[in-house]
Amino acid sequence: MIDMTTVGFRLAAARRIMYRNGCDSTVAGHLSARAADGEGFVMTPFEYFDETLPTGTSTLDWDLNVIGSPSETSPAASFHSSIYRRRDDVGAIAHIHSHWVSVLASTDQFIGMYNVGASLFHEEQADYVDDGTVPSVDGERMADRLGSRSVLLMRNHGAVVVADTIEHAAILALMLEQSARYHLECTVAGGREIAEDEVRRVKGQYHKYFLDQMWTANLRRLRRSDPDLFESDR
Repeated sequence: MIDMTTVGFRLAAARRIMYRNGCDSTVAGHLSARAADGEGFVMTPFEYFDETLPTGTSTLDWDLNVIGSPSETSPAASFHSSIYRRRDDVGAIAHIHSHWVSVLASTDQFIGMYNVGASLFHEEQADYVDDGTVPSVDGERMADRLGSRSVLLMRNHGAVVVADTIEHAAILALMLEQSARYHLECTVAGGREIAEDEVRRVKGQYHKYFLDQMWTANLRRLRRSDPDLFESDR
C-alpha cells in the first residue's frame, strides 16, 4: 500500500490536485518542499502536473547540487533555494503559469477582494518585473520582492506561492487561480470588492478551516480520478 505521508507522494498528489483545479503550467511549472533534514529541498521535474508520480522527485542542496535525481529539474530552482534560506516559515513553494494568474500578472494589478476566497491573499501579494536588464528568474531579487508575503506575481510570466506545508501551497495556488479569474471577470462586470473589515475576519477563518478541508476533499477525489497515484510500485 502506498505511503501517503512521504514527501514524494504529497508533492505528486499536490501537483495533480493543482492540475485538476486549473493550475496546469505545461512542463515548466514546479513544486518543492523543504527537505526533512533542513539541508536543501525536494523538487518536481519537467512534466505536466498530472503526470507526477511519488518516485519522480529530485533532492537538491542549497547550492543546487543534485543529491538524487531520476529526472531533469528546472534551472529556475535557484529561487526556491533563495526563498527557503530567507524564510524559515516556508515549507513548500509552488510556481505556476496557469491561465488566469498569467493574464492578471500582465496587467500590473494585484488580485482584488471580489470573492471571499480572495481573502487568503489580502496583504499577501508582491510583484516581480522582468524588464530585460537582469536575469528573468533572479532568486535573490525574487526573495527580496516577496519579503514576508505568500504570493509573488511575475509580470508576463505567472506566480510563486509559498506556504508552511505542501498541502497548503497547493490549495493556495488553486485559490490564487480562481481569485484571479474572479478579479478579471468582476472588473469587467462592474463588481464591487468586499469591505476590508470583513476581508480580515474571513481571512483568518479560511486559513483555520478551509485549507485543510480542501486538501482532504481533493485527495478523496484523486482516488477516483488518478488511481495510478496510489499504486505502491510507482
